[in-house]
Amino acid sequence: EKEKQELIQKVSALVERRFGGDYEATFNHYASKRTESGSIDSNELSDLLADAEIGNVFTRGMWVSGIMAELDKDKDGFITFSELEAIAQEL
Repeated sequence: EKEKQELIQKVSALVERRFGGDYEATFNHYASKRTESGSIDSNELSDLLADAEIGNVFTRGMWVSGIMAELDKDKDGFITFSELEAIAQEL
């Protein structure tokens, strides 16, 4: 639970600081950073976490694995904006 709160706080701070609070703009930025899939893959998620100062080079992979397991509901290896929205509504 402590880690989840840290994740929410740091990602929210990144979204506010770099994207004026626009979560969809943030999603689109990272979804097109390495691929043009329109979804966020594990590498793009790792970039987002690094920018939000979550984890470090040694722990970021565990963060990515845990987040992908939670958000990637169809288990295709990508997080879609609708998958992200669904979890955001639970917060």
